[in-house]
Amino acid sequence: MRLFPKSDKLEHVCYDIRGPVHKEALRLEEEGNKILKLNIGNPAPFGFEAPDEILVDVLRNLPSAQGYCDSKGLYSARKAIVQYYQSKGIQGSTVNDVYIGNGVSELITMAMQALLNDGDEVLVPMPDYPLWTAAVTLSGGKAVHYLCDEESDWFPDIADIKAKVNGKTKAIVVINPNNPTGAVYSKALLEEIVEVARQHNLIILRTKFTTKFYMMMLFIIILRH
Repeated sequence: MRLFPKSDKLEHVCYDIRGPVHKEALRLEEEGNKILKLNIGNPAPFGFEAPDEILVDVLRNLPSAQGYCDSKGLYSARKAIVQYYQSKGIQGSTVNDVYIGNGVSELITMAMQALLNDGDEVLVPMPDYPLWTAAVTLSGGKAVHYLCDEESDWFPDIADIKAKVNGKTKAIVVINPNNPTGAVYSKALLEEIVEVARQHNLIILRTKFTTKFYMMMLFIIILRH
């Protein structure tokens, strides 16, 4: 029987939060321990459920939701997103600038595949949420990790970021509040990162936890100016 080994593209791709860490959690559960699996962004099992009005809307729209929608996502949802950010003072975007996907994992992968050529480098925080490194690698790019120093409250080291920018650098990833460290970056720090990106014409790729549980991120304040 012919054996089919995994693709060479997976050689340097790690996703330990779904692999070894998850397996260890299962082992501990088998021993009778109660484990809260917070390794992935799945808050619903821990009480952060969708509001009743959302569930009612889903049920009401099921009959008309059996076919494909616009490839960018539902128009009404994209319009609501634009209006939301306009209410926060962010202008210049239209409905056609907004894409909706089935969660951050899909959208990060789509963005990397759309933006990266082979050999392009993306600056990723270290420690990192492994999805970013995996998506960059599988899209032909190279993840270059910049230091987030525990001795400095896990804030990014701006000097390290600057030292790692070169002619191949296309983007920088900013996760704020950070996953996995939980650090919330200051406005001054975010302004420094934005300035580095501006000087080198880098794309800023940003993810964050939901604003339902955090104040509006300082990054939005920066964009307002």
